[in-house]
Amino acid sequence: MTDVVTLKYLYNFDGEYEIIEKQALVIAPSTVVTANGECVSIEVIEKTDENGIATVWQTIANLILPEEIISKIDFEALKDLSMAEMFRRLAAIKKA
Repeated sequence: MTDVVTLKYLYNFDGEYEIIEKQALVIAPSTVVTANGECVSIEVIEKTDENGIATVWQTIANLILPEEIISKIDFEALKDLSMAEMFRRLAAIKKA
């Protein structure tokens, strides 16, 4: 079973550091699915600081979708699905 959590990421925007919160669906240890802006991403969290903020991560895959679709994604509704079914439903949102 997967969990829906809120993660904090430390971004460096041209020397300006900013903490961004993202809702995430934990699909495996240190592996999450996030939806932010116009992208659904599968990410591996490699390192967090003492406050639990992700400082090093790798994006494994991105699915680009319009922002209005991203805003409709409900990870709570998707958390008990297989990965294949989750992405099938995301594709169905795009068609609607």
